[in-house]
Amino acid sequence: MADVNERDLVQWFVEDLTDYAIIVLDFSGKILSWNAGARLLLGYSAGEAVGRSFSELYPKVALVNSEANASIRDAVQWGRHETAGQLVRRDGAKVEAHIVLRPLLDASKNLVGFGLIAHEVARSKRAAVAAPQAAAPKVVPLRGNARILVVDDNRGVLEEAVEQLASLGYGVVSASSGAEALALLERDDDVDLLFTDVIMPGELAGRALAAKAMEMRPGLKVLFASGYFEGALVGKGQLETDVQFLAKPYRKKELAEKIEKVLSTAS
Repeated sequence: MADVNERDLVQWFVEDLTDYAIIVLDFSGKILSWNAGARLLLGYSAGEAVGRSFSELYPKVALVNSEANASIRDAVQWGRHETAGQLVRRDGAKVEAHIVLRPLLDASKNLVGFGLIAHEVARSKRAAVAAPQAAAPKVVPLRGNARILVVDDNRGVLEEAVEQLASLGYGVVSASSGAEALALLERDDDVDLLFTDVIMPGELAGRALAAKAMEMRPGLKVLFASGYFEGALVGKGQLETDVQFLAKPYRKKELAEKIEKVLSTAS
């Protein structure tokens, strides 16, 4: 084990993961890597998939409407493209999947490819139905008077987080970028917690935003949120290992418990 480095461990983890299809594309959309989750979801072996255009995974009607190219354009423009749509399996069957596409940039901020993450919608629904529901207690926040600033560049995710927190009784303000969040903090003296996505376009992504926000507001509590794939950044030095972190997708109960935990910690 002494010769095994972090990159090897991450690669083995990604390649063997079956819960999510994780696919790396070059800048033109050609498939470069294909993990066990992609094989399970779409039926192609890695040898059959690598080298194909990822547009071949879309139904013909989607290709006519150029949905594959549109998702690439959106990912480049906004730093992320997230949607629920149909993909086509090797046997021709269609599968409804939740799909996230992110651009991959080199050290000089040049586009070198894309990371695609997908999971079957029906599988998530089956897991939710199978989970015991009767014993779940009603979530009542102990600090419902706290005021929370939510920051996420994905409008749908942002609106969902705001709705969940408001329904828990918290005061909520929101921003769709780091710069907007800092401007809001300058005007609003009554924010107790910053709840921010890790990966966002621009220089003020999660960690940088948190650092500047805490300079402005010593004692401000911070909770980071991000998807499974970006969560690996915690182990790569993008985030310190002792920060408070909530993995997406999360349920309302998980959000409430984590918010309460962060608010309860000493400054």
